[in-house]
Amino acid sequence: MDIIYRTAKLDDYTEVNKILGESLELHANALPSMFDNQMAVLSPEQYQATLYYATIDILVAQYRNQIIGASVVELKYNPPTTLAPLSYTAYIQYFGVKKGFQNYGVGKGLFSATKQWAVQKGASDLQLTVWAFNEKARAFYESLGLENLSYLMTTSLQP
Repeated sequence: MDIIYRTAKLDDYTEVNKILGESLELHANALPSMFDNQMAVLSPEQYQATLYYATIDILVAQYRNQIIGASVVELKYNPPTTLAPLSYTAYIQYFGVKKGFQNYGVGKGLFSATKQWAVQKGASDLQLTVWAFNEKARAFYESLGLENLSYLMTTSLQP
């Protein structure tokens, strides 16, 4: 497959949101109290604003004239401390590959493009969140060399 990895354009909105929506549906099915699959992942206004910020980008994988993957990545500032100098972390907010194109190396290529974006922006590391139920995603990211940094634990306070 001849895939192009590039920064999203304004007219990619519908296709990008469909891909991110597939991920949202997976999360809403597993955690319906936390995710609503009836809404757009990014509103048109949020999408447009994202394209104009210098510290956030949407990267896409394009096959022929079709968007088949999307990565929303943001550069976050880490203030200096006595133990570490000022640094930046690239944080992947959303990442997905369209059903039917998974397991063909598209995600691996898109992740590589995301890492390259992070390096060009001066990030010292790349982070993302994987929900505990999503073993497929965790295995994918571990195969790319990512390591578990922490566990976020929760308990309901509702009766």
